[in-house]
Amino acid sequence: MNLSGVWDWMFFWDSFGFFLKTVASFLMIIVAIIAVGMLLKVVIQAVRESKS
Repeated sequence: MNLSGVWDWMFFWDSFGFFLKTVASFLMIIVAIIAVGMLLKVVIQAVRESKS
């Protein structure tokens, strides 16, 4: 079964790549915020445990 005539794969991959390039920067910001939050949580827990 040949689907190359049904799907325009070049258009699909171009659109997908453009979407990834657009979203990647926002996604990286969100991931960085989550990572910093997790790191702060670990540091705060360590400080609390060392005091008690």
